[in-house]
Order: sequence, then C-alpha cells, then structure tokens
Amino acid sequence: MKKITFKKILNLFLTLFIVFVGIVIALLAIQKITGKKIVPYSVLWVLTPSMEDTIPQKSYVLVKTVNAKEVKVDDIITFRSRDGAIAGDLNTHRVVEIIGDNEEFVTKGDANPIPDKTHVFAQDIEAKYIKNLPILSFFGRVFTTTYGFVICMVLMLAGTVFWFYRYFVSKRKPKTENAETSLSSEDFDRLVKEEVKRLEDTAEKSQVSDASAKNSDDNSTK
Repeated sequence: MKKITFKKILNLFLTLFIVFVGIVIALLAIQKITGKKIVPYSVLWVLTPSMEDTIPQKSYVLVKTVNAKEVKVDDIITFRSRDGAIAGDLNTHRVVEIIGDNEEFVTKGDANPIPDKTHVFAQDIEAKYIKNLPILSFFGRVFTTTYGFVICMVLMLAGTVFWFYRYFVSKRKPKTENAETSLSSEDFDRLVKEEVKRLEDTAEKSQVSDASAKNSDDNSTK
C-alpha cells in the first residue's frame, strides 16, 4: 500500500482548488454571455450595514433563485431596487408585509428604523437569502484592500507555479536522477572492478579446467 504523504495531500488540494476555480469562472462566463443562470445558487457581496446584525457589512451571502409566489413574510430577499438613489441595483432586505397575491412586497433593513419607501414587485425579485459565508467574507474583506489584493495574487500565482512544477516538470525528470536510486562514482567504480575481477577469475578457472581435460585425454590415448 502506497504511503500518503503531506506533499500528495497538498498536490490533491491544489488540483481540486484550481479545478473548482476553473469551473466557477466557466459558469460565470456562460451566465454573463447567455444572461441565464446555470445554477440556482449565487454568491452576493453585501456592502451596506442596513441588514446588521443578521448580515454584517461587507459580507458574502449565499442566495437562491426564488419565485415570487414562494416568498413569505420575514424572508430576506434580493431584488432590483426602485429607489431613485439606487434604482436598478441589487438590494437585500427583509419582507415585512405582502400586498395582494404575492404581487407587491414591503421590505425593511433590519438595522433601519422604518420600512423602505419604495415597494418591491414580483418581477423585481431575484433571489432569497440562504445564509452568510463568513470564511469567504473574511477573504473578501482582505481582498478589497490594496495590500490584500497583492498578497492574494502572489499566493495564487505561487500555488499555480508549484502545482505546475510538481505535475509537469518534476515528472519529466529521468529516473536516474532520483537520489535514492542513483550510485555515486566511487560505488560505480567499485562495482566495475568487482565485475572485472569476477570475469578474470571465471576465465582462469575455465583455462585450468580445459588444461585438465586435455591432460586426461592425452593419458587415455597412450
């Protein structure tokens, strides 16, 4: 059974991470080009503190595409705002009242003292809040700073180079370069001398044997 080493685990992790990032980028590109969502889940970046303490300012949250008919009071929804200051932008607030047959919604930020001035209509709703993503939020806050951005880029580049080297460069090296299996020049010379001596001894024994056989034949003919 092969021994699992730290390097193998690290290589596997880096491979899975790169594959995951590649899949995410591909999905985002397809969604951007087609304008259609490939998967029902999305990750959103919440900039404002209007939903604190439920959603801290500058946090990533997981949301899921939802039909307006499925929305209930107390749900947190993401919608296209009709407020003049942020008209057309995504906003994430809690539903505090539903008007009609899920046709019109009154929303409010948990940290705001009063409900939103403009109502949300069924066609404005984009998704429903599922949960916070604290780990991703931590990296998101670091990434939004200049130093954090540089550090993240350097780490990603270093990880990519390391993965590439391990899987494409090191595996192309000849097996004779392996320090565990290669011989030193002294050991090689010693083995050559031993083999030469063995062959010389074998040749001498063969000559003695042939001479003895010849003498025996001569004696038998006399």
